[in-house]
Amino acid sequence: MVLHQLKHYVLHRLKSIHLHGIHSPFVFALNRECLQDQSHYAAYDKIVRFRESVNNHPQQLQIEDHGAGSKRLHDDIRTSRDILKNNCSSFKRTKLLYRLAYHLKAKRVLELGTSLGIGTHALALAADQVTSIEGSREVWKFAKEKLQETDFQNIELILGTFSDFFDGELALKPSGTYDLIFMDGHHDGNATLEYFENLLPYCHSNTVIVVDDIHWSSGMTKAWKKLTSHPQVTASINTFQWGLLFLRKEQFQQAFYVKL
Repeated sequence: MVLHQLKHYVLHRLKSIHLHGIHSPFVFALNRECLQDQSHYAAYDKIVRFRESVNNHPQQLQIEDHGAGSKRLHDDIRTSRDILKNNCSSFKRTKLLYRLAYHLKAKRVLELGTSLGIGTHALALAADQVTSIEGSREVWKFAKEKLQETDFQNIELILGTFSDFFDGELALKPSGTYDLIFMDGHHDGNATLEYFENLLPYCHSNTVIVVDDIHWSSGMTKAWKKLTSHPQVTASINTFQWGLLFLRKEQFQQAFYVKL
C-alpha cells in the first residue's frame, strides 16, 4: 500500500500543472481563487479553536468500523486525540473544505463520514445547511456533543451507515440537491463507485463532489479513474489526497492534476 501511494505521488508531481496550464475558465478560477488561496479568513480562527477543544478533551471511544478501517489505528478502543491526529482532516485540508463551501456559495452540503466533526464544523461555517453521516455510535455522540458546544443551528448529524442513509433518510425524505458533497469514509473502491451512483440523483450541474484518499489503495485509485471517465463527470481535479468531480454540462471532459 505504501509503495502504491509513493508511486502515485511521484506521478502526481510529474503531472501537476500550474495556473497557465489550465484552459477551463471555471477550473482556472476555482484553482486560483480557492484551492491556492493564501488569504487568512476569520473562520480559520474558529477552526483552530474547535480543533483545540477536541484535542484538549480526550475521551476513549468504542469504534465500529464499517469501511476499510484506519491505516494506523487498529484497536476497537481509541482515544479521540488519536483519531484527531490520524483520521481527521488536517488543518490545511479543513481550511480548504471551508474555502470550497465558501467559494461555491454552498447552501446544502452532505458529508459522508463525520468522525469527530472537524470537517463538519468547517463546512458549517460557510454553508447554509450541513448533513453529516457517521456509523460509529460513540464517535457520533462525541462529535454531536462538541458541535453542540459551538451552538450551530445548521448541522444535522445522522447516526448510521452510508447504506442506511441512502436507503432510508435520503430515499424517504428527498429534499432537493446538494451543492457540495464530501465523501470521507469507507475508503473502498467498489463502495465509492456505488455511493457516487446513489448520489447522482441528488446533484445538479454545479455540484462538486470531493472524494477523500483517492490513492488510499489500488482499489481506490481504480475507482477514481472510473469516476473521472464517468459519462456524467465533465471535469476532475486530482490533488493526490483528494479528488474533485464536476458535473458541469458546458464543460468538456478533462482531468487536471493540481499540487496544493
